This record gives sequence, structure tokens and C-alpha cells, in this order.
Amino acid sequence: MALTTYCELDEVRAALGVSDLELSDTVLNLPVYEIGLVRELNKVSTSLPVAFSTAFNVAEETRTDVQQALVDATRLFSVYAVARQVGVSLGSIVPKDIGDGKATLSRFSDSPYKEVMKNVEALYTAVRASLLETLVLATGSGSSTKATVPMTVFGKASRGYDPISGV
Repeated sequence: MALTTYCELDEVRAALGVSDLELSDTVLNLPVYEIGLVRELNKVSTSLPVAFSTAFNVAEETRTDVQQALVDATRLFSVYAVARQVGVSLGSIVPKDIGDGKATLSRFSDSPYKEVMKNVEALYTAVRASLLETLVLATGSGSSTKATVPMTVFGKASRGYDPISGV
């Protein structure tokens, strides 16, 4: 499976605000990003890749609204899931300046991408929740977006008296 099954490389670059000169196809096509995306899709639901493939393989003009919503939500989620992974090393991958004179290239020494990554993380979270809702509509199964409350095993109890004064 290639990343382009789920999203376009230019879409990932657009989410990060970089060009193909700054972030090449060669870097984005590294297996680590593909593996990371598959893991992220399976974290949403192990049935998501199959549900996406089924909906995606239906001719676009004959897809139901729910199938189209699942394809769109999965593609959007994939863009931000990959952007989130690439963003970890964005400061050291993306050049600050590319010059022609003596083939100069300088990298960022600070972190100008902190704000970009904050926005990518916020969009990732929102798009993931939307994908979960769409998957439930499309398949009638999947994880619920509601948080489950863990069972309380231990509780806190206060003493009925003061051990120092004995009262």
C-alpha cells in the first residue's frame, strides 16, 4: 500500500505549508510514513482499511452519501496523520534557505514549525473524531467517540478522627 492510496503527497505538504523543494516525494514515500499511517488507521478501527477500500472501489458517481463521506473523512484523516508524523522532524528536514551561489543550503536552528504542528495536532484530533462518527454510520460498528469511564477499584476515605489530638 502506498500513501497515495489514502492521500496525495501534495496534500501532506499543503497541510505543513511546505513545497516539493523543501519536502520531496522521496522523503514522503519512505516506508516509515506508510507504516505509521497504517497503524493510525488501525487505531481508529481495524475494520477501517477494508471499509475504505470497499467504499473507494465503488464508482464515484454511484457511491452513497455515507460511502462518499467515509472516503472523504479517511482521506482527510490520512493527510493530517501523515503530516503529524512528518512534522516530528520537520525542522531538520526542511531547509531554511536554498541558494544557487555555491549550492548553499541552511537549515533552521530553532523551531519555527511549533505553531504549524499545534494546528496540525488540533486538526488531526478533530478529523479523527469525525472519521469515527462517519465509520460508525458507514459500518454500524467501530469505536464510539464517547469516552468510556474506567471502573473505580480504589477510593479515597478520610479518617473520622484526628490521630494527633484523638478527637
